[in-house]
This record gives sequence, structure tokens and C-alpha cells, in this order.
Amino acid sequence: MTQPVIDPHRPIIAVLTEIYEQDGDNPSFKNIHSFCEELNEYVSKHGGFFYVFTLKDTSKETFTGYYFDGKHWQKARLPLPDFVYNRIHARRTEVSKRFAAFLELALEFKIKIFNQRFLSKWEVHNWLSQRKQLQAFLPETYLYKEALLSELFETYNDLYIKPLNGSQGRGIYWLHKSLDTILLAFSGKEGMKKQYYSNLDELTAALAQKIGTKPHLVQQGIDLFKWEENRLDFRVLCHKKNNQEWKVTSVVARSSAEDQFASNLALGGKLLRPHPVLATFFGKEFATTKLSLMKELALEGANCVSSHVNGLMVELGIDIGIDVTGNLWLIEINSKPSKNLGERSRKIRPSTKAIIDYCYNEIDSGSEGEI
Repeated sequence: MTQPVIDPHRPIIAVLTEIYEQDGDNPSFKNIHSFCEELNEYVSKHGGFFYVFTLKDTSKETFTGYYFDGKHWQKARLPLPDFVYNRIHARRTEVSKRFAAFLELALEFKIKIFNQRFLSKWEVHNWLSQRKQLQAFLPETYLYKEALLSELFETYNDLYIKPLNGSQGRGIYWLHKSLDTILLAFSGKEGMKKQYYSNLDELTAALAQKIGTKPHLVQQGIDLFKWEENRLDFRVLCHKKNNQEWKVTSVVARSSAEDQFASNLALGGKLLRPHPVLATFFGKEFATTKLSLMKELALEGANCVSSHVNGLMVELGIDIGIDVTGNLWLIEINSKPSKNLGERSRKIRPSTKAIIDYCYNEIDSGSEGEI
């Protein structure tokens, strides 16, 4: 192992994730690899030190992780960091004894961990529904029970069933009721699968086999705007400016892949610039207004969630939809928004800068000059 020269007076920022060692010990950080490259570049540019590590390589003396030497990611024993961004991909890892021990270590050595855990869709919905100013923007949502389907189909022709702890659009079922059949659609390994049932009893029996005992939500379907006949929504990234305030860092429109009902990039969705998309529906001037309203809604949601979560939240991904009458809908908020945008561009994303800027502001809020 090579040992880097580290200035003890500069901040050390690290990412906790899964690391896959390839041939020749070249590590892969999978779908956050380019994100880690950006973090390293931005931290290094401002005199700090950055590395990536896993849970199994921690102790009270050092963490073993990977730092970038200018050409390659090198493995080394490294000092404990000041900040850790938790980008563990598996929820089960976050409830393990090893993760609990890591949290105790971080508390003992005053390491600040942010985005400490995944969020459950049900807890987020409950938090948001407690705020009067947000209630009108939330789809009608319940814990899934078979008996609810009959009642909800009296009001809505479309329903969604979502796993409480799902991510990246996986495991979602779309139900559409017509005069004589009910469509059940879901994503499979070979793309969208569609099954038709003649009555609710057949449908609920099929759903029982598919979802088993795992807790799910059932949610009102919304007639969202479509882009080239594909589902359209908007991902708003919000970041903590300081202990009290949040800011909107970026907004992108997301169009689903053909014959998919979820717009997630993991399912083949594509990114679009939000203002031109909104201008298509509302005109240029009103598109600006809609975008501003979307940002306000996202900030209200971020403030609400961060006020309920134990621990530090620095980044939240907020999904907002617009229905065909122009109403905004707050669809989902998650604590580990996707960073997998394909090949890395030359620019460092605003969201990357916002995360590191927060750390620098926290560690030296009285410093002069631009960070």
C-alpha cells in the first residue's frame, strides 16, 4: 500500500459505499464512480483530501480506502475523515451490526455522517401530510391492503402499488381499470409486462403472489403530462446551505423509456432540459413561473423531511409531476438520488460542488474568501 501525504490542517471528506476490486486491484465504485471522481477533483482543488472506503475496512486508528494519486485509485490506510457521505446501496446493510458499530465509532470521534439512511416512502408521506401547505400536492396514499382496491377504483381508474423500501423505480405495479378488465403492468427483465384480469378477485390473487408479505403502498394514479407519448416528471436536487437553509441546485426533466411507466434512468429514462419542456406545454413566460413554483415545492418538502430525520441530511432528490391540468404533485423524496448519468462530462456537477461546499462551510464557517 502506498501512503499519501496529507495536510492535517485541511478537511478530509470520504464516501462510504461498496467497492469492487477488479483485475490488478483497480477499484470500481459502480454507479457512483464518476461522482467520486468529481468529488475528488473538487476537494483536491480546494486543498482537502478525499477517499472512498467500505464498512469492513474501518477501525479506531485508520480506515482503509482508496484515494486518487493523480492517475490511479490507490489503496492505503488513511486518517479518520471529518465528513462521510453514506452511499451504501443496500438497505439491509444499514440495519446490520457492522453499520451500528460504525455509527458508534463516528460518534466517538466526532465524524459527521450525512444522509445516514434510506427513507421509507410511508414515513416520508406521513411527514409531508402533516404540513398543511403540502397536503394539496400529495397523491392519495395508503398502506396497501387488498380491500382498499375496490374502494379506490370507485374514484380512480389508475392506481400504483409501490414497495415501501423500493428505489430506482423497481418493484412498482401500475393498475388500470377499464369497463371489462383490469390491467396489471410491471417491469420485468425483458421490459414491461402486461397482464389482464376480469375481476378484482383475480387481480388481488395475482398481486398476493407477486408482492408476498413485503409492505407496499397503494397510491392514486395521476394523469401526468407526456413527452413524446412517454411519462414525464421532474427531479429537483436540493442541498443544505447551512444548518437552517436548503437551496435548489439543479432541476431536470425525465422522460420514461418507451412502454415504461417509471421515468427512472435505471429503467431507461432520459434527461431533458426542464425549461424547454415546460415551455412546450405552458409557453416560455409561464414555464418560468412553473419552474419557480416547482422549486418552492421542492424546498418545502426538503425542509419538512430534514426536520423529521434523526441525523444530518445534506442532499435530497425530490420527484415532482405536473398533471394535464397544470397542477404540481409531490411524488417522492429520497435520500440517495441517482448519480449514474453515464459517461462523466468535463464539468463538475453543481450537486457535487454543493455537497463539498457544505462540508467546508461547516468545518470553517469563519473563513474568508470564496471556497
